[in-house]
Amino acid sequence: MAPGLERLNILPFRVAAYDKTKNGMAFFDPSRPQDFIFISGTKMRTLAKNNENPPDGFMCPGGWKVLVEYYDSLDQAENGGVPA
Repeated sequence: MAPGLERLNILPFRVAAYDKTKNGMAFFDPSRPQDFIFISGTKMRTLAKNNENPPDGFMCPGGWKVLVEYYDSLDQAENGGVPA
């Protein structure tokens, strides 16, 4: 172990995922994996760039709108200010 890390306490964390049965985020339950969708950051950015919505309850609508508008602004900048 590296010097100074002898007292480091590593805390495990619970994995969150979209629970299709609850229509919202929840801690992953390995006893029912078919009920969960893991949405990566890459998947989330792709949805926003394509102006698609994530599952209901994945993210607050206002927050999602900010993300979509951000990617729209990038597209407009790339197109010389012309909306895509």
